[in-house]
Amino acid sequence: MFGTGFEATDPPVSHLVRGTEGRTLAEVWEGSPQAYLGTTVAGFPNLFLLIGPNTGNGHSSAFVVIEAQLEYVMRALEAMESARLKSIDVRPDRQAAWNRDVQEALAPTVWNAGGCSSYYHDRNGRNSAIYPWTTIDLRRRTRRFDLNDYEAVA
Repeated sequence: MFGTGFEATDPPVSHLVRGTEGRTLAEVWEGSPQAYLGTTVAGFPNLFLLIGPNTGNGHSSAFVVIEAQLEYVMRALEAMESARLKSIDVRPDRQAAWNRDVQEALAPTVWNAGGCSSYYHDRNGRNSAIYPWTTIDLRRRTRRFDLNDYEAVA
């Protein structure tokens, strides 16, 4: 486990973790972190992030986000154990669709509109830090783990 501090859009751990192609998270992200539900990253089987890309909020406690993600991770591990899986890897199309929805929802918000510049925007100008909906919404979305969103290896 790594403690990464408060590098909102360039987490130090991204330079250390390598995926199936041998590239680090930092190399794959190219300055714009992306994940599915802010928790799993395509090409990085069995990697689970807490307070990952686009899970930050400016209006609530991070503990709510962490608890929601931990419950999601526990459900993933239970599904893996139940199906006797060695690994799961989020499907790239699911991750891409999720991130399109996130960026679309962020567009009209105070976090993105009006030319506001903040540390929520990564070096490419993309908001890769803020979750555009409520923490209640995040809890709802992470309440259920769907193995169909993942490529599984038995």
